[in-house]
Amino acid sequence: VVGEWIAQPTESGRSVRVDYRRLSKGSVLVEAWQAGTTGETLSVFHRDGDRVLATHYCAQGNQPRLAMREAQTAFVFDFIDATNLPDAARPHLHHLELRPQPDGSLDRIETYRSAGADETTRLHFVRAIDSRGR
Repeated sequence: VVGEWIAQPTESGRSVRVDYRRLSKGSVLVEAWQAGTTGETLSVFHRDGDRVLATHYCAQGNQPRLAMREAQTAFVFDFIDATNLPDAARPHLHHLELRPQPDGSLDRIETYRSAGADETTRLHFVRAIDSRGR
């Protein structure tokens, strides 16, 4: 999954870029959305004993933590808690799935919860081709 990915155009017609990179001697995977822009957000994935956690540094200013509950055909994460979220009714990332596809593409499904209602978004990513053809 390491590398730059681009989502098929969204309903608004814009494309979304995500960069995955390993840091800290490979102990964390960082997911950077729109890297280098004012809209950049991050998710950091790392082991915590026998589980894998994800912390999402949201543009809304909160930081949900999610724990992986499945890693068979998809990497599925569910909300466990959050920092800077004074009220659980405020919008926050509540569920995340990364689904590698047989053709090498990647589906990313995220569910935000606000006032008890869920809104799910699915983006389909393909690897970006750099100037060297990779």
